[in-house]
Amino acid sequence: MTLFKQIALILSLFLLIILTTVLALNFKSANKGVQERLYDDAKNTATSLSLYLGSANGDTTMMSTMINANFDGGNYNHIALIDVDDKILYDRKIESNLSNIPKWFISFVNLQAPLAYANVSAGWKQVGILKVQGDATYAYKQLYAIFINLLISFAFIAVIALGALHLLLLAILKPLKVVQKQAAAITRHEFIVQKNIPYTKEFRDVVLGMNTMVTKVKAMFDKGNDELRAQKELEYIDKSTQLKNRKYLTDKLPSYLKIDSSYKGGVNMIVALNGVIEANEKIGRMRVNRLFVTIANIFSTQTKDVKDAIIARLNGTEFALFLPNYSNENAIELAKNIRQACNVAIEGAELDITQTVISIGVYEYKNTDTVSELFARSDNALAQAKFNLQHIHIEKADCAIEVMGKEAWKLLINKAIKKDRFTFVSWSVIDTKAKKLFHHVLSIQLTLDKNTSYSYAQFMAPAIQTGLSVNIYKKVLSMLLRHSSMLLSTSTYSLRLPYEYLEANDTYNELSDLLRANAATLNFKIIIELPDKLIRQDSKLIREYVALFRKFGINIGIFEFIGESDDYQYLQDLRPIYIKGESSYFLTQSDQSLSALRLITDTVGMSLIAVGVMDIQTLEKLQSRGIYVIQGKVTEELDLDAS
Repeated sequence: MTLFKQIALILSLFLLIILTTVLALNFKSANKGVQERLYDDAKNTATSLSLYLGSANGDTTMMSTMINANFDGGNYNHIALIDVDDKILYDRKIESNLSNIPKWFISFVNLQAPLAYANVSAGWKQVGILKVQGDATYAYKQLYAIFINLLISFAFIAVIALGALHLLLLAILKPLKVVQKQAAAITRHEFIVQKNIPYTKEFRDVVLGMNTMVTKVKAMFDKGNDELRAQKELEYIDKSTQLKNRKYLTDKLPSYLKIDSSYKGGVNMIVALNGVIEANEKIGRMRVNRLFVTIANIFSTQTKDVKDAIIARLNGTEFALFLPNYSNENAIELAKNIRQACNVAIEGAELDITQTVISIGVYEYKNTDTVSELFARSDNALAQAKFNLQHIHIEKADCAIEVMGKEAWKLLINKAIKKDRFTFVSWSVIDTKAKKLFHHVLSIQLTLDKNTSYSYAQFMAPAIQTGLSVNIYKKVLSMLLRHSSMLLSTSTYSLRLPYEYLEANDTYNELSDLLRANAATLNFKIIIELPDKLIRQDSKLIREYVALFRKFGINIGIFEFIGESDDYQYLQDLRPIYIKGESSYFLTQSDQSLSALRLITDTVGMSLIAVGVMDIQTLEKLQSRGIYVIQGKVTEELDLDAS
């Protein structure tokens, strides 16, 4: 219960008690007054009537006439004349009519009309005793009218008082509402500084304290952001040419060399400049460095139309042109154009192209290659090019024998989509420091029947080639959300959503409808993992996705993170709960870069998760660098804390 409700409840109860007490006292006073008046009326009537009866000289007929006249003209319940021998000379009585008075009120008041007595004498002779009792009906009606008026007054005063109390509390506690919003924002790792400082001393001290804390945390985040950007420049950018370097290419390649990559393959081109030592001696290091800048500009110009191309300087004399989804025929033509343009630049620098030689090795890779295989075969192509008359050599990846052709895969996958032939498998993400399960990672497999199934690695590559990957994820998400009982555990699961699925035109609307209809009935928690390639754009689309997931209580995570953004403010704005990167990325970062990244994640409450951890040795290296949450084959060897 909020402080406002607690104070309002206490003060309202106090006010109601006071008003109820006043009501009770007023009614008690009115009740006493009515009863006294009832007795006084009866006493006065008895006294005055006894005098009239005395003038009748004992004539019973005359006295009865007098009694009837008084009885009919007043509010009496009983008038009786009794002689000295206790014999009733005359008696007049009526039953009280209380039909218009509620029974509960009669029981509550329980009013008794008192009896008044007076002696009746004719001269010195006593005729008898006159008894007069007023009619309680009149008293009940008076008291009931008073009670209703008191209730109306009470209700009116209570409504006015409670309304005034509500407005007063709102005015007094308004600064507290702002403090509450600021505190809630802090728990969500949002940096909000309150500019309107309350006048109330206690509230003012709290707001100033929270502002100071938020300012310090924001300063820590900004410091980490600036430092990480600076380290990115140092670790990922070649100072001379402003191209990416070998480390960037190495960290980036895993996002292309995987089963569910957007591209089946492409070309990796290594360009080497031989004879640099001789060139330095001939024209000087400064002019040679300018030559490298010119050559770097040639690479950028020649590949400007290649989507997702990466140009990197591998070392002092070698460059890599990584060209996804690029054919070997185009690569040969590109290599010739590059070599020709570079030769012009070399001659322009007053160097001999027979001594300062450009060699180009071209390797046509597949997305199933490893990083080491890609570099080894690219280096082999370059070595062959150096001994080639044209100084250009192409080497193709070994063609894997396909079990099924494209059309067969297309039919099989379409059948699986139509008949819901997908099942979920999961593996663990472990916090090795706490020795506890962090969450489960979901993957999918295609199961045609009891004897025939295909792993994610087997069917996703042909699915991408046939353009069915988006349809698969539509079906899988529909199955997961509509039939949550498919997962036996009530734990937390994460599911990666690929770039192509999220970018599809109708994905957002379909996902909105699915969540609206099924999110409330899920028997497990789900984390949606988004690619850093998409989320770092901080576009309107990604903000809509994040808002959608947050609306239904779904957290987001980031995968394929290598810290290549120009600004990490998006981490604070979008607030993922963790960042996943390859174990090799965390192990090859400098201490300064990793410290800056951890400063950012700590200030906004994010975890760092290393994926692809295959052995204990890698795990120990990660732990020595402060990375404790891991995903990979090694988790099968770890024991968890039973508690």
